[in-house]
Amino acid sequence: MNKPGRPSTAPKKLKDGYYMLITIKNSNKPIRIMRETLKQFEQLKIQYKHHHLEYLGQVKDNLWMDGQYKGQATNKKH
Repeated sequence: MNKPGRPSTAPKKLKDGYYMLITIKNSNKPIRIMRETLKQFEQLKIQYKHHHLEYLGQVKDNLWMDGQYKGQATNKKH
């Protein structure tokens, strides 16, 4: 169900945490998964060990702290 009125023009922001792309067999698009703590992130690696994993980095206060987008704002298209 759509809301009446104009859509928001504010850029969407990512939550603070660790991000990873997971590519599943027979799928064209990867899935971006976020975990809040490093311990949860390590469990994610174990859970999806048979899939293609790509570490994107850690986000804190809408900035990439490490990874391939280090120092960039999160509101850019990635």
